[in-house]
Formats: sequence, structure tokens, C-alpha cells
Amino acid sequence: MLARQQELAVDSDVQWLFRQGDLVLGPITASQVVEKLYTGELTPDSPVAPAGERDFRTLRDTAAFQVHIARFEAQGRVAATMLVEQAKNQRRVKVLGGVAAGVALLLGVAGWYLARNAAVHGLFGEGEEGDGITMDPPTIRLARSRAGDEDLFAYPSNDPRRPDRPASTGTGTGTGTAAKPAGTAAGTAVASATSRPPRTGSVSTDPDGLEMAQQFDQGAINRVVAGNRNTLFRCFKEEAERTPGLAAKIPMEFVIGNDGRVAKLWVDNPQFKQGPLYDCLFTELKKWPFKSYDGERATVGLSFNIGKRG
Repeated sequence: MLARQQELAVDSDVQWLFRQGDLVLGPITASQVVEKLYTGELTPDSPVAPAGERDFRTLRDTAAFQVHIARFEAQGRVAATMLVEQAKNQRRVKVLGGVAAGVALLLGVAGWYLARNAAVHGLFGEGEEGDGITMDPPTIRLARSRAGDEDLFAYPSNDPRRPDRPASTGTGTGTGTAAKPAGTAAGTAVASATSRPPRTGSVSTDPDGLEMAQQFDQGAINRVVAGNRNTLFRCFKEEAERTPGLAAKIPMEFVIGNDGRVAKLWVDNPQFKQGPLYDCLFTELKKWPFKSYDGERATVGLSFNIGKRG
């Protein structure tokens, strides 16, 4: 009943004065006092008094407004609790977002590493001696003609006075130099490379004794071979599946064109000069990212050992 009377008192036509600092303002209705309380212009501790009286009391101590003060303070506690929960939720979201971003970054790095490792070392990280396949160190030299091959690769002419000088085919005499027949032994390519150290200078001599600039970068070629050689293992594994018990040494040579793409491949093993293994090797080699260069073309010699030979 008291609360009802208080609410009625607020709704009555009683005029009220309120004090802000040294100023006495008003008069205003009780409803306006409550409105100012909720808008923040007045607080529960603001002094008020009925118009015409000098005895000011705080809103909290004024019976006519106590119900509204209780509601106001209850709403304030609820709002404060909600703000605390919102702050906690925002912090939680930020923490979870940071964790998710960190996990995504780690997964991205791990995915990149696994993809790179799969491309270089095989899907399951096989080493260069995986599944009984090993590779001898590569040899790099100037491109040369090969007797008995349909496509002969000879030293290109850098002499502007002789632009139409024919390539040496190994059949002439005098200044021409005979090329060694290909495929006479399983290790011909590697043996020919090891019998003469690779050229590392910037000048080389062609079969006619003319000096020509050598501009390919052996170090760059070696890095590409080292980073991509295991991509050829798939070809040998597939050949081993087609030929159970396969045990062989398979030397090969390929020419890197001036555009950086592998232009020619020889497999110096009579059993694999042509066929699925040759096609697979050539397909993979043409994907290797050599840099383009000027001058004489480079030949790279590789030799693979499959299985154990008794």
C-alpha cells in the first residue's frame, strides 16, 4: 500500500525543486524528476524539495521517489553485470581469434613445408636412397654432338664470320673432332664426364679451336638438379614395378636449351633408350626450372642405380 501511495505521489501534480551545486532549479513535476534521474541529469543523491519549502533531501531519502530509486539502482546493477559479461565475451572472442589465427598460420606453414617436401623428396619424405634407388653426383659440361643419334647437338658458332659453319659430326678429318658413339657401355656418359673436369671458366674452345663464351651457371644448374632430382624416382619405381627384380645402372644425359627448358634426353642403357621410362623421365625433366641463358648449351649427366647388382 505504501508503494502504491508513493507511486501516486509521483504521479500527482506536486511541483519539485532540485539543487545542482549552488543553483536551485525548478519547479518541475515529479514525473520530470524521475525522467531526469534515468537520463543522468539527477542522481539518487541529488537534493530535492517540494516547491515552497526550504528543507532539501536527497532523492534516496524522499519517500515519494524511493520506489523509483530502487528500480533505478536495480537496473543499474543489471546493466553493470551485462557490461562485465560483454567485456568478458569480447576478451574471450579476441583470445579465440588470436588462437585461430595462430593455428591457421601454423597450418599454412606446415602445409607449405609438406608440399615443398613432397615435391622435393617424395610424398612420404623418401631420401635419395629410398627404395634402393641412388644417384651419382651430376656432371655438367658443354653440349656436344653424339654419333648415331638423329638429333646432333654440336657447339654453336659465335664467330660472325662463319654463321653457316656446319657442326662437327665425327666423320670429317682435319680440324673436326670425332664424337664418341653413344650407348657403347652403360657408363659412357659418366665416364666421358669424369675423364675431363667440367669447365668452370668463362671461355671455352670448340672442336675447330675457336674460343667461345660460356655463359651458363654451373652452380645454378647444380642447385636445380639437387632440388628436383627425387622427382625422377617415381619413373624408376614405376619401371621397377613393370620389371620385377630390375637391377641396373642407368646413365642419362640431357641438354638444357637457352630458354632454360630441357631440349633433349639420352638414356645410355640399351634397354631404356625408348619406352615408358624414357617418356616419364623426359616429361619430368621438362618441368625442371632452369634459368634461361645465352651462349653455348649445357649438358647434364646423371647416373642412377636401381636395385642391387650381384
